[in-house]
Amino acid sequence: MERDKQNAREWHVHKAQPQDLPMIAEIEKLSFHKPWSEEGIESFYYKKTSDIYVWRDRNRISGYIMAEHILEQGELQRIAIVPFIRSMGIGTLFLQEFRERYRKMGVETIYLEVRESNNIARNFYKKNGFEEHGRRPKYYTNPMEDAILMFWDDPNPLQTLPVETTHETSYNESCKEDKSMLCNVCGNPLKEKSDFIEVKKEWGYFSDKDIQIHEFKICERCYDRMIKQFEIPPRVTEKKEILS
Repeated sequence: MERDKQNAREWHVHKAQPQDLPMIAEIEKLSFHKPWSEEGIESFYYKKTSDIYVWRDRNRISGYIMAEHILEQGELQRIAIVPFIRSMGIGTLFLQEFRERYRKMGVETIYLEVRESNNIARNFYKKNGFEEHGRRPKYYTNPMEDAILMFWDDPNPLQTLPVETTHETSYNESCKEDKSMLCNVCGNPLKEKSDFIEVKKEWGYFSDKDIQIHEFKICERCYDRMIKQFEIPPRVTEKKEILS
């Protein structure tokens, strides 16, 4: 029985194509009080860190999932099923297949935000292994309401291969001469020093990476997405400049 469900999930779930976006926008209007526009969905579709999956019955789209992932972290932005089949268990199968595909991509944690009063959604996510961890005060408007943060952690994360100890010149290191630097997360060009952060980490003796030095650069957009996942937000202070 479980194998049949897995086969059904794999057969029905596909990566969205550009021609699917108008139908996704129609389901969006039926599903959310403040729906995204078709232009907004299209913009999301073409972002390098974004993924849109559809549940397809023959040639008809019955639902979609919109998500983003950076390294081992994923964020579930939208999940929607056409109203008249919402009680048939498709949403559960869809979420399970999405989660498994992200898991195979190396994602170990998926998080989302949901309205505090949306008990149906909260119970749905809890039933599918998500746990509540904190809230974002006054996150939603019309009406104003807190967002509940929910996380799913992979109980058996896929083991990644160990980093090679032989030195290999990174792309950013090889491009220092022509200053063609790229964000290590999204791959977009980094033009100004203020547009990104640069991290260089030399590991200590008791780490299994003690003979390695890790260097990477992250653009402002990817940094903002990354810190949304922090349990404790970074300390932010205003820079004070003295004018002479």
